[in-house]
Amino acid sequence: MCKTFTLYDLLLRGALISPDRPAVIHGDREISYRQLLPLVESVARWLENSQAACGDRIALLYENSVEYVLFYFAAAKAGLVVVPLDNSLKADQLGKLIADSGVTILLCQSKYLRGIDDLTGSEHDLKCLITDKEFEFNEEGLSVYTISDCLAGASEIDFETVVDDTPPELLANPLTHETRLELSQETAAIFYTSGSTGDSKGVMLSHRNLVSNSIATAEYLRLTTADSIMTILPFYYIYGNSLLLTHMLVGGAVILDNRFAFQQAILNTMRDKRATGFSGVPSNFMILLNLADFKSENFPYLRYLTQAGGSMAPEVTRKVMAAFPDKELFIMYGQTEASPRVTWLPPEKLKEKLGSIGIEVPGVKIRLVDENHLEVDQGKVGEIVVSGDNVMKGYWKGDGQDDILKDGQLFTGDLARRDEDGYYFVVGRKKDIVKVGGFRVSPKEIEELLLENDMISEVAVIGVPHEILGEALKAIVVLNPGVNTTEKEILDFCRPRLAMRKVPSFIYFVESLPKLQSGKIDKGHLRAEHG
Repeated sequence: MCKTFTLYDLLLRGALISPDRPAVIHGDREISYRQLLPLVESVARWLENSQAACGDRIALLYENSVEYVLFYFAAAKAGLVVVPLDNSLKADQLGKLIADSGVTILLCQSKYLRGIDDLTGSEHDLKCLITDKEFEFNEEGLSVYTISDCLAGASEIDFETVVDDTPPELLANPLTHETRLELSQETAAIFYTSGSTGDSKGVMLSHRNLVSNSIATAEYLRLTTADSIMTILPFYYIYGNSLLLTHMLVGGAVILDNRFAFQQAILNTMRDKRATGFSGVPSNFMILLNLADFKSENFPYLRYLTQAGGSMAPEVTRKVMAAFPDKELFIMYGQTEASPRVTWLPPEKLKEKLGSIGIEVPGVKIRLVDENHLEVDQGKVGEIVVSGDNVMKGYWKGDGQDDILKDGQLFTGDLARRDEDGYYFVVGRKKDIVKVGGFRVSPKEIEELLLENDMISEVAVIGVPHEILGEALKAIVVLNPGVNTTEKEILDFCRPRLAMRKVPSFIYFVESLPKLQSGKIDKGHLRAEHG
């Protein structure tokens, strides 16, 4: 019987092709693959000997760190399902996710233990709590351990012994989406979507989903052992998770810095640790573009930048290109339910196809369909439907999955058109479309136009109730520092550039926009506050 490959084998490949290069760099701490693999093996053996059974869930409530990486891959080796938790949530919210997913083991950084009663709650399946410091917690049936306990046998594990029986097909060079690997279809992780906590869904992703998408992504990014990614995105976010997997796959490095609130510190780390890549969501780039060093610093080791996690306005893309004319910028599109990557825009096509999300990732197929699920013609707008090994297994407990998962195809809810060259352009979300006087209007178009105004830093457009029109457009605007303007000036900017039905009826100025931890603007919050 052929071996089925898992996320652990992805790490194993990286360790074999790059044993003495750094795998994780975090501040002054640097750990090579030769050092990392025995530690992962030690934790995996400890987990296998714990009270957990194959397929049980282990939650990770931990910042990006060496420890997170250890337990993530050790869980895969031990046959457990990882549940990464958003550490920005309140303890009672986290407790609901822990209870919902039926977690039996919780790895919890000590800084989050102050809410332990809310984390465990009244109903849970927890049997084991692991933390980085000694901690006394008296709850019947719940055993408490430290990370040191899990690593007690690491010194007895030899790197060469661990890698001794590696299947040769795993070492195919280059490893591409066409390499024939039998990937495990068992569930590897449950990622909770980054929407408001009330409607978060647990996305079940298999080893096949995550490994196949990592291989395809590393392929078009042309990642090698020489690459190191500046990682500001949390690993519990699917985009951050992708950065970890793609670089472990090729024997590259992840450079960790959890201080994005201190943007200059991030730039210093990126320069000092010689990062070859930087990845962010649109708001990350908007914030950094206001820093003089981001636009003037040479960053000689930086090869490329990637953007995903929401649509980036063409005007912002132009500014990033102008700041880094000698670097490659990859615009990408995806969803948690797609593991996550669906499309990518080749950097050489960026100017020609500005505003496009690009073409399909290798091994992924896209159709654009109408409301009857029939394919639309070229140039017409339809919903993006995705098929391929990257499409999720389903939602945990099946909640709501019949609406978006049909015959193995993922109905994304995103509306797009395809041009004559096969490049896709997102025009908006089905649920974001605003009906103004009966006409369907996409806020995305208006947001992109407003961002061309040099006075505006960020903007979100939503629909609000209107007695005559049914719905009207409201633009919620953040101005650049030191700028003063009026609603009339903004509307005067819009009127000659937009059809009348697309001109906002209301302009509202704010100091900042609410954001999810992923960096996306929280439109649900805005609708509740301004609707």
